[in-house]
Amino acid sequence: MPERKLKFQNVLIIIGIGLVFGLLYNYFFYPHSLTEFLEAGSISIILGFFVGILEEFVLKKFFKRKSFLTFSIVRALIYSLLTSIVLCLVLSIEISVVEQISYLMAVVQYLKGPLFQRDFLFAFTFIFMMLFILQIILLVGKANFFRLILGLYHQPREISRIFMFVDLIGSTSIAEKLPNKEFSSFIKDFFYDISDAIMMYGGEVYQYVGDEIIVIWPIRNKNSKCIRCFFKMVETIESKRSDYESKYGVVPELKAGIHGGKVIVTSVGKQKKEIVYHGDVLNTTSRIEGKCNDLGQKLLLSGELLNYIDLEDEFSVEEKGEIELRGKTDKLSLYGVQRLIIST
Repeated sequence: MPERKLKFQNVLIIIGIGLVFGLLYNYFFYPHSLTEFLEAGSISIILGFFVGILEEFVLKKFFKRKSFLTFSIVRALIYSLLTSIVLCLVLSIEISVVEQISYLMAVVQYLKGPLFQRDFLFAFTFIFMMLFILQIILLVGKANFFRLILGLYHQPREISRIFMFVDLIGSTSIAEKLPNKEFSSFIKDFFYDISDAIMMYGGEVYQYVGDEIIVIWPIRNKNSKCIRCFFKMVETIESKRSDYESKYGVVPELKAGIHGGKVIVTSVGKQKKEIVYHGDVLNTTSRIEGKCNDLGQKLLLSGELLNYIDLEDEFSVEEKGEIELRGKTDKLSLYGVQRLIIST
C-alpha cells in the first residue's frame, strides 16, 4: 500500500542519517581505519533501522499532539539511550577481550566509566540537532529548504508546474457551528490527515491559505498523480469519518481545481525568506476551484492540463463548461473527474 511504502521510505532516510552519525562518531573517537569505519557503519545501519521503526510506527502517532520541544527532547532521550545501549553491548566485547574480564563486568565497567557519558551526550546532541533541522525542513518544505540553501531561485525563473487548489466545502457554515478554537483544531486535523496523500503522490505543499491548501507538481510525463492525490485525500478523510463525527460533529468534504502551465518562481522576503510563484496559472486554478459548486463537481481540471495527464480506465472524465480567461478571447474548457475504481 502507498502508506506503507511511504513509511519505509522514511525509515530508509533515518537509516541514512544513522549512517552519518556512525561515521562521524568513529571519526571523532576512533582510529581512521577502514575496519573501524565499516564496524561503525554497520552498527549505525542497525540502529537507524530500529530508530526508523520506532519513529514511523510508534512515536509519531503517540506524540502527535505534543509540542515540538517536548516531542524532540523525548525522542532524543529515547534514541540516545537506545544508541548508548547498543554501543555498550558492542564495545563491551572489546573491553572484555582487551582487559581479560567477563563480558558482564565489561558492561558494568562501560556503564560506570566516562565512555557511556561521552557516547550518550554525543548521541543526544547529534540527534537533537537533526530533529531541529528536520523541523525547519517541515516548516518550509523539503524542496524549498534545499532550494533556498542552494540559492536556485535567487533570481526569477520560468518553470512549468501543475497547481491543485483544495478547499473545504461549506467551511463558513462549519465555522459558525464550532467555537473558534475547535474550528482551528478541526482545520489542523484536516491538513494533518491529508498530508500523507500529498507525500505519497509526490506533491509539494505550496501554501496553506485559511482552510485551503495549494499543492504543486512538476509537469513531466503523462501521469495522474495529482488526480490520485485528490481521491486519496477523500479516501483518507472517509476512513476517519467516525473520528470527526465524534469529535466535531461534522466531517470535512473536499473540492479541488487543477490547472498547469508556465509560472515565474523566485524567493522573496528579507527577515523571512519564502519561495513564491507568480502568473495567471494560479489565478486560473483558483477560478476553476471556485466553479466546483456552480457545476456540482468535487474535482475540476482544465482542458489544457488534460493533455498532460493519463487517466487510464480508473477515472471518468466529462466536459462541464467553460470559463473566460482574463485578457484572452479563447475560453478554457473544464472537465469533471470521477473515480470508477477504488485504488489499493
